[in-house]
Amino acid sequence: MFGITLRTRSAAKPFWDLVDKASAFESQPSIRALGYWPHITLARYPAIETSRLAAAGEALVGEPAFSLTFERMEAFATEPLVLWLEPSRDQRLIEAHARLHARVDPALCDPHYLPEHWRPHLTIAMAVPASQREAALDFARRPFTPFTFTFDVAECVSWPPVSILQTRSLT
Repeated sequence: MFGITLRTRSAAKPFWDLVDKASAFESQPSIRALGYWPHITLARYPAIETSRLAAAGEALVGEPAFSLTFERMEAFATEPLVLWLEPSRDQRLIEAHARLHARVDPALCDPHYLPEHWRPHLTIAMAVPASQREAALDFARRPFTPFTFTFDVAECVSWPPVSILQTRSLT
């Protein structure tokens, strides 16, 4: 699997606190196991030439860092259940995402990451089994103290395990 992410260089304590709480619903902590910083995935490809991936990432050249506030938790109703944090709406993020996708054949991309379907999100648990579904959904409805992170690095990555293919600082 290949992708393009925006990540923060921040210590991200509020994020990791929520990850640790959400991990209680998983048989093994999925996000800590990644060994990767808090990130928003802009594109995900089952297979792509690394040169095409890098060319798509070029859409972010000169892009200023993104400051995003998270104040709501959601769930993707998949099996297993995925818990995630929703950022405040940022039109610049939506436009950068669309520019990136204009550079690659949409047929190569996971449909959930195409502009018409993409929901920017910061995943806190991606392997909640059916036996923990209701408890995890109850957790997702609870309020938490909102926080803001600056996403100041764009990366082309592959996984599993996460391997960074290209890193670019956002201005």
